Amino acid sequence: MSTVPASITIIILLSPHPRRRALAFLIGTIAGSVVIVGLSSVGMGFMPVIPRWNQDELQAALGLLIGAFLIVYAVYLFRRKSTGESAMLVKITARFQSARTWEFIGLGLGLNLRPKALLLAITAGVLISVQEPSPLERTLLVLGYAVVAQSAVVLPITYWVRSPERAEGKLAAAYAWLQRNGRIVTAAAILAIGVFIAGYSLLQL
Repeated sequence: MSTVPASITIIILLSPHPRRRALAFLIGTIAGSVVIVGLSSVGMGFMPVIPRWNQDELQAALGLLIGAFLIVYAVYLFRRKSTGESAMLVKITARFQSARTWEFIGLGLGLNLRPKALLLAITAGVLISVQEPSPLERTLLVLGYAVVAQSAVVLPITYWVRSPERAEGKLAAAYAWLQRNGRIVTAAAILAIGVFIAGYSLLQL
């Protein structure tokens, strides 16, 4: 849902020793998603639920609340002119030359603690919990969310592994494009998700 992980992934793939760094970063991002979604999914089961609400009503109410928040946040991103994410990206990548492999695992884990990533991961965990899945279904849903949510990391690495030499030029072009259009891409993605969640939730009422 953000261009920051994609940008960092591309920088890693274009840096020295990309294979070990990219693998460590991928492990960190996937593990972070699994932990946050899993904990929120399990933790939701210990929260008291208002008796007069059935499962569909609770899910619809949560969906409307979250959808509305995402729509408002997307509008804010469209109007914002700050370069906060670019500044953060420059600060992170400045340490790449001296960073050790395990630090890329920590970087991947840490990116899951950004407000946008936390909101979406906790939302996913809550909605999974409301469905009351079996342990196997819960595990598959959590893993599925983690892979999809981190597709901005998974896809560039998969593409690079197939042909590093051919991927290098295209990844460099993709990075330049993301720096020009990253905020709009993020805002559009969040707006689409917010509208979908809110619309789907309204249909459940």
